[in-house]
This record gives sequence, structure tokens and C-alpha cells, in this order.
Amino acid sequence: MVCVSEESAGDSRAEVRDLQIMPQPCAAANPAIALRLQSTRPAGRVAELGSLVRLPRAMKRRAILLFIVCCQAIHVDAQELSLLGQLPELGRDWTLRNQATKKEGAYEYSWATFTNSKTGDLISFAADKYTNANRAVGSDPVRQAATDMFPGGLPRFMHDRPTGWLIADVIRFSVVTLETGVDATRKNVKAEALEYSYVYESEAHSAPNRLAHGYVLAFGDTVVFVQHTSTHVITSDDARSMALSVLRNHPSSRPLQ
Repeated sequence: MVCVSEESAGDSRAEVRDLQIMPQPCAAANPAIALRLQSTRPAGRVAELGSLVRLPRAMKRRAILLFIVCCQAIHVDAQELSLLGQLPELGRDWTLRNQATKKEGAYEYSWATFTNSKTGDLISFAADKYTNANRAVGSDPVRQAATDMFPGGLPRFMHDRPTGWLIADVIRFSVVTLETGVDATRKNVKAEALEYSYVYESEAHSAPNRLAHGYVLAFGDTVVFVQHTSTHVITSDDARSMALSVLRNHPSSRPLQ
């Protein structure tokens, strides 16, 4: 809470209220900033805001403008991928391994894959588009694509990926309903998704088996695939979280009425 004396009423009080609200998006976009804010003593934060209130009006406006630019710069760091738009934030342990987009006549595809520096896990995104097609997650072509898209965890479009991976076991494979719930923008989206879990096995038995959890979403003529793959036992939580983020932010998504 920011305490303001009687002498700083009016515009200053309104600007303090704005300042209390504005830092939240920037802190959420950057976990390091959020951590620093949490570790700062409340008295220090009150003093800093109080100092800003006492600045001349022109300087306050410049400070606020600088703060907005800072938040926008942090937001721009998120990866953009054709056919998907802005990808979900994965956290500091995840590094982009590779990504590409290609269009061949009426067919277009796009993919990106990330590696976790601590666990070696993979999170891969892929999307393909057949212009003017009406595709559904329960259709046979999409179901077949779900088994072929990420052999061993890497997109099949990736030319330098290791080969020789087979699906040794299908743990689950069914159509479910995903719902994002209301977020800060009051946008709630619901859609059918193909949910699956596989065990991959190396044909040459030269590498450990891999467990994968994935989701497939359809947006008209575009289908999006998300998969989390690991050599360890993992839950489907991360893959589901990524799928919900794609569902919420995809340009074709429409809020529930």
C-alpha cells in the first residue's frame, strides 16, 4: 500500500493508483523482475513510489513512458511462429534448438523445438495448413499425423533430426475437450483436442526409451501439434499447459459467448 499525505491529493493520488497497477504485467513477463519485487521491503517500495510522486509532471510522464517501453521490450522476447503466432513462455531453462517455416503451393508448415538445459527434455511445436480445408482432430488424417509428427520427440519436418524411432506403446489416444478458463483478458476458449501419450523406442536400442505427452488442436485449415518428450517419467501437465496457451492465443480462437 502507498501512503499519500493530504497535500499530494488530486492528480498525484490518481497517478499513484496507476503506478500500483502498471508494474504487474512487466513483473509477470519477467520472473527475475517479479522475484526482485518480492524480495524488496515494503517500506523501500513506498519510498520509491513517493519519490516518483514528488517529481515534476514532465519527469513523471517520461518515467512512466520508459516503464511501458521496458515492459514491451520484455514481451517481444517471446518466440513467434508462423501458423501459431506467439509461442508460450517456457522459462529460463528452455532454449530454442531450431525452428523453420516452409510453404509449398497450398501446403504450409511451421515448427519449433526447445531443449531443457537441466533435464534434456524436449518441447516441440508444429503446425501445418492445407488451404481451404476443413480439418478436425477426430479425423483419420489428423489422427495419423499425430503418430507421425514427432518421432522420438523432434518434428518430422526437421531434416537433421535423429532417425530410427518407433512408437513402442500407446498409453492413451482420445479426443477430449480443453477449456482455457477466464484469464486476465476475460477470454475463455473451449475446443476439442486429441490427447495422447506414447513410449518411443530406438530401433537399434542405442538410446533410452522416451515418454511423450501431446495434444493436437484444429483451427479450420490449420492443425497445431504440441508435445513434451523426456527420457524420465513425466506428467502431461506441461504439454497440457502449452496446448491451453496455444488455444487461448491462436489468432483463430474465439471466446465463448
